[in-house]
Amino acid sequence: MKKIFSLLTTRTKYDPYLTAIYFLNLADYLFTLVLLSGGAFIEANPLLQYGINNFSGFAAKCILPLLMVMYVHLRVCTHPPVHTKIAGILLSACISFYLFVDIMHIFWLFFYIGTFR
Repeated sequence: MKKIFSLLTTRTKYDPYLTAIYFLNLADYLFTLVLLSGGAFIEANPLLQYGINNFSGFAAKCILPLLMVMYVHLRVCTHPPVHTKIAGILLSACISFYLFVDIMHIFWLFFYIGTFR
């Protein structure tokens, strides 16, 4: 257990990527909940469409991604990637995807608020 804790506190060059991915994922979840509460939007992900408003949605969008980010961090600490450039590109692509999704959420949130003025 002490070894895992020390690995979790070890810093790698991928930590900013992993942190950004996790917080963009949380923003996606929060924006989705806000937009769904208005009733004019639906969840686009068919796997989360019926469970987004209960604990299973919270677990799928908050707890599971945290565990995945921790796993990737531990994996990088114990076995650094051989192809660091490809790893950086894949992490950047993931961040770009979440940025696009969050920007879409912000757009729809402002559009939704603007229709009620």
